[in-house]
Amino acid sequence: MRKFIFIFLVAGFLSAQEAVIYQNTYLTPDRKSEQKLVQGVKMHNAEFHNGPKAKASLYYVISGPKSGKYVWIDGPMNYSEMDGWPDKTHSADWQKNISNYVTNEESSYAKLDWDASYSTESWGYSDYLLIRYFKVKNIANSRPKLMEAITKIKEALVKMDAEHPRRVYTQLFRSENREDISLVYPFKSYKRFENSNGLPPNFSAEYDKMYGNGSFKSDVGDVIQMNSDGWYDEVRVLMK
Repeated sequence: MRKFIFIFLVAGFLSAQEAVIYQNTYLTPDRKSEQKLVQGVKMHNAEFHNGPKAKASLYYVISGPKSGKYVWIDGPMNYSEMDGWPDKTHSADWQKNISNYVTNEESSYAKLDWDASYSTESWGYSDYLLIRYFKVKNIANSRPKLMEAITKIKEALVKMDAEHPRRVYTQLFRSENREDISLVYPFKSYKRFENSNGLPPNFSAEYDKMYGNGSFKSDVGDVIQMNSDGWYDEVRVLMK
């Protein structure tokens, strides 16, 4: 199965005017048929999601509220490619190879925000992903205010020439629990978290050096506190 990170790289070649969308489907496995599920996903992906542009991959969730579930990721796609999909043949194969081995499916669509994302040369193959979900408050303009703060972090990361990249996504359709903004950090080893969990060590101090004393609190910390109901992390490992 092709690596999910390859999908992100392909997205870079899409038109800047074109939406970059990924489907995320959480699969709750029937534990008695878990290996059949994994093999079924691989067969399904090889048949229907092995095209020149988009690839689908399967991850296992090892940390967070959805621990123990799998997440199937398909993309990148644009709006027009979502029309008429899935067709009957695809749906029949999904039922045969996947739905028969799960007890629940939960899908969402995430849109990549290039302006808020930070890329580096190290963005490449990785077996692990840290996903940070923000719970957007149900008050006016909370989502754009949070995205403004996240974009300011990106601008600081660029000035710092930070080592680790991250992608920023927003939900295409509002979710019930309003976990509508997510940050994706690929990593190759858990040693990555010895000194920091997401942003570089001492990021707030470096931010204040660039933009003035107390800037990180006012630009980022206060904005997140006022416009979100917190955040949590999810760690995924690629199923090969």
